[in-house]
Amino acid sequence: MKLSFTYLAGLVTGRRAYVVILSSLLAHSTFAQQGSTGNTYIFGGAQMTFFGNHDFANGGAGALPGIIGTERTGTPGILNFAPSASHNGGADAAHVDGFVRKYGTTLFVFPVGDNGFYGPFAAQGDGTTGAYYHADASTAITSNLAGGDYPILPAGGPYPTSSFEEALTSVSPVEYWDIDGDNATPITLTWDAASDVTTLTTGQLDKLTIAGWNGTQWLAIPSVVDATSILGGASDLTAGSITTQSPVIPSTYTIYTLAYRDVPLPVTLASFDALREGNAVALKWATTEEMNAARFEVERSLNGKSWDKIGDVAARGESTVRVEYSFVDIQPAEGENLYRLKMIDLDGTFAYSRVRNVRVDGSTPELSVYPNPVTDKLHVKESRTVKEVTMFNTKGLKVYHSKGLGGGAIDVTSLPTGIYAVHITRNGGITSVQKILVNR
Repeated sequence: MKLSFTYLAGLVTGRRAYVVILSSLLAHSTFAQQGSTGNTYIFGGAQMTFFGNHDFANGGAGALPGIIGTERTGTPGILNFAPSASHNGGADAAHVDGFVRKYGTTLFVFPVGDNGFYGPFAAQGDGTTGAYYHADASTAITSNLAGGDYPILPAGGPYPTSSFEEALTSVSPVEYWDIDGDNATPITLTWDAASDVTTLTTGQLDKLTIAGWNGTQWLAIPSVVDATSILGGASDLTAGSITTQSPVIPSTYTIYTLAYRDVPLPVTLASFDALREGNAVALKWATTEEMNAARFEVERSLNGKSWDKIGDVAARGESTVRVEYSFVDIQPAEGENLYRLKMIDLDGTFAYSRVRNVRVDGSTPELSVYPNPVTDKLHVKESRTVKEVTMFNTKGLKVYHSKGLGGGAIDVTSLPTGIYAVHITRNGGITSVQKILVNR
C-alpha cells in the first residue's frame, strides 16, 4: 500500500524538526497496510495522506516514539485519511499529536491526542478536520512538540469554562476539541479516566452532554451517551463516548468539550420512528415521562443542514406513563427525507431527537380509495378488510378516525377543500397511505 505525501514532512530528532527522509514510516505492501513507529512531524502548510489501513505503533526510541506530530499554528500541518483508509493501535503513546482530516462520508474515529493523552473523536462529514487539546480551555495553551508552549489555540481564545448558558452547570476544565468542516455530521466525543467525568458530572453519567463555544459562551448541544462506546465496551464514568442527537456543521462552534447539564429535558423520548407508507411518511413516537412539556415541532430536511418546520403536535404536558404520538407528512420530497423532533418545554427549553431518514422514490402504489378528487363519499376497496381509517390534513393534524368501515365509504362533506392523507390499516396489520383531493 502506497503513501502519498502532498508536501514534505519531517523526522523529529531532539526537540527540533528537520526536513529529512521519512524513515519512520513503513509501507508493508505484502499486507496492504501501513505502519509507523512515530518520530514524524508534518510542518505548517504540509499534508500527508494514508490510503490503506495504518497501524500506530510505539517504537520505543527517538524523540517522539509512536507520535505523528503536526504543526498546530497558522496554516497547520494535516494528516489526511483517504475515503477507504482506516487505522488501529491508537493509544496514549501512539497517535497524531495535531490535526487529522478524513475524506469520505463513512464514520471515522480520528486518532488524535495531545501531551501523551489519547483523545479521539468521531464524525462522518466529508473533509472534517480536527485536533485534540489536553488543556483547560480557560487558558487554551498546550505544549509544542518542538519545545516550549504554543500560543493560545485556536486563535480567538481563551474560552472561559465559567461562561456558559443556564442549561449547563459546569464545563470540563481538562480537555477540548477543535473540529472544523462544512458538512453536517453527528459528532462523537470520548473520555477516559484522565477526563475525570465523575467529578464533572458529580457521578451522574446521564447528565453528561457535549458543549460548543459559540463565540461568547458555552452552549449545550443535545447529546446521548452511547451505550456501547465507539472505542468498544460499555460507556461508564471511567471511559466511553457521547454523540450529538442531530448532525452538526462542525464549524458552527469554535471548539467542543464535555459538560454537565442538570436542567431536566421536557420529555423522555422512548422511541421515534419514520416509515414510508405509500407516498407519505408516517412519524410515530412515544414518551415515558413529560414535565412541563409544551409541544413537539416536526422538522424536515433534505440535506441535514437546513431544517423546515412542517407541523406541530401538542404534548400531554405532565405524565409519568407511556404516551404515543403520530404525525403524517403527506407531501415528502422525492429522494431522501430527514426528520427530527424539537421537543419544547413551557419555558422555551428544548431538545432535539435523533434524526430519522426515509427515502421516497416517487413510485405510485395501487389506489385503494376512490374517486379522487372526491366531493362527498370516499369509497375504500375491500372495505370489509379495513381495521382502522385515519385522515390527516396538510398540517399533519388528524381530521377523521374510524375503527373499521361498516358503510364502505367515508363522508368528507364536512372537510374543507384541500389535500388529505388517508391512512388505512387492514386486518393483519398491512398499512397504506393515499393522498386525496377534496374538491367542490
